[in-house]
Amino acid sequence: MKSGRLVVIVGPMYSGKTSELLSYVEIYDLGKKKFKAFKPLIDNRYEDTYIVSHNKTKVNAIPISKPEEILKNIDGDEKAIFIDEIQFINENLKDVVITLRKNGVDVYCSGLDLTFKNNVFPTTSVLMSYADEVIKKKAVCHECGEYTGTISYKIVEDEKGEIDVGGFEKYIAVCRDCYTKLNKKKEESKKMNRLF
Repeated sequence: MKSGRLVVIVGPMYSGKTSELLSYVEIYDLGKKKFKAFKPLIDNRYEDTYIVSHNKTKVNAIPISKPEEILKNIDGDEKAIFIDEIQFINENLKDVVITLRKNGVDVYCSGLDLTFKNNVFPTTSVLMSYADEVIKKKAVCHECGEYTGTISYKIVEDEKGEIDVGGFEKYIAVCRDCYTKLNKKKEESKKMNRLF
């Protein structure tokens, strides 16, 4: 049996990761090849049982809280599995993906590679290491307007950790230079607030 492929699509928010994932879904759909799509239960920004891109294209998806649920929800004759927002799924996803690939199933994943604090997301990083192909997307920087955005920047102040689901109300995509400038401004503002 020929092994499947693993394609991992990464980048900041608003870079078209989910749209790219859905373009692969369309290829399998047009080819009349059986597939299933999955998303983390935590991501309910648009709809609970669909993977939805920011431009509102979508595909039916099974929400999961643990990676092992993927294997429990497939019939065994799927040609491809699609998984969105992999950064919200624990690192055991690697074992599930390797099992699928050994069984001849193509796996397409998309997710953030970096947190808004510019740290790597462990699950994304691990899957990139095992991937047959990594597609690194960029976004238009919200600050300077250049097509160099590689980091998601959190525009709201709160005490939540690095896992904080949100969209336009919480995050923008920026380039490295603008990320540095925005963080410097934020620190200066905090110093000023402590003085008064």
